[in-house]
Amino acid sequence: MTEAVPKDDILLDVRNLKKYFPIQKGAFRRTVGNVKAVDDVTFFVREGETLGLVGESGCGKTTAGRTIVRLYEPTGGQVFFKTRILSPDGQPKVINLLELDRKQIKPIYQEISMIFQDPVNSLNPRMTVSDIIAEPLVIHGKYHKPESEEIIVRLLERVGLRSDHMRRYPHEFSGGQRQRIGIARALALNPRLVICDEPVSALDVSIQAQTLNLLEDLQKDFNLSYIFVAHDLSVVQHISNRVAVMYVGKVVEMANAEELYTHPLHPYTEALMSAVPKADPLYKSERIVMQGDVADPSNPPSGCYFHPRCRYTQEVCKQKAPEFCEYKPGHFVACHRAEELQLRGV
Repeated sequence: MTEAVPKDDILLDVRNLKKYFPIQKGAFRRTVGNVKAVDDVTFFVREGETLGLVGESGCGKTTAGRTIVRLYEPTGGQVFFKTRILSPDGQPKVINLLELDRKQIKPIYQEISMIFQDPVNSLNPRMTVSDIIAEPLVIHGKYHKPESEEIIVRLLERVGLRSDHMRRYPHEFSGGQRQRIGIARALALNPRLVICDEPVSALDVSIQAQTLNLLEDLQKDFNLSYIFVAHDLSVVQHISNRVAVMYVGKVVEMANAEELYTHPLHPYTEALMSAVPKADPLYKSERIVMQGDVADPSNPPSGCYFHPRCRYTQEVCKQKAPEFCEYKPGHFVACHRAEELQLRGV
């Protein structure tokens, strides 16, 4: 089991994470290629902060989150997590999650949980709300009556539901209430890191704001760290401390949220920012329309994956893949022309 020296207040450190899905053809199902859903992704999450993970649909955001918690088995890379579960003295211990087998990683799930996108399909329709929230406690051998029932009631009330809701079934609730049940389940074991997989995309706009405010309040109360996966840049700007931008399985830019939105260094980020709607009705939109289609992750272009759609492309962009480097303090980008381009933010 690989250990790493804890670095400052970093809770999760993802290094060169890869997840490839094999392409199989023929009667013997031979592997003829791979879909590179997550390809050499690197980012980190500090304790108590929210990292927004954004990009177009199919860029690998959700796959990255699910690979971190081993819902998908990784193809390569390292995921270092600062845990207290496996430390006999209770002091933080940094371990590589990808080196743990199923038995070893089970206790770690007490510190890492997930909120899923679809509040309908993520809840078992045959279980009551009480059973759904208690399930993590049962799995980890921590369900003890009546203490656990008191925990369930407190969680329900904390997410804005009533104690009498615990005997009902998921179909008796609205979409926003179902998502609150999912949030309560994610908090049942008092985790340190919560991966939010587009938790508000299936909700009405008015309910989205309520859910985001709830997540922010819970973060302060429980000292949570979030990885917030979303494609709505306005939502990400509202809730995130830092933002990482993904394109075709790669992180192309990562920085403080305010810095990224006002001074992007990657042309793809600039194009995304130009699509953010403005509240001013007199504002004249200057949206950047990207040409062509998103690159095929099973057959990506040479060099920079974004170069076929980039209006600043040069010959080096077509031939050499850019390195993901820190161009400013805390501002990382993978672009050959990051230092010379003057890009427009929000």
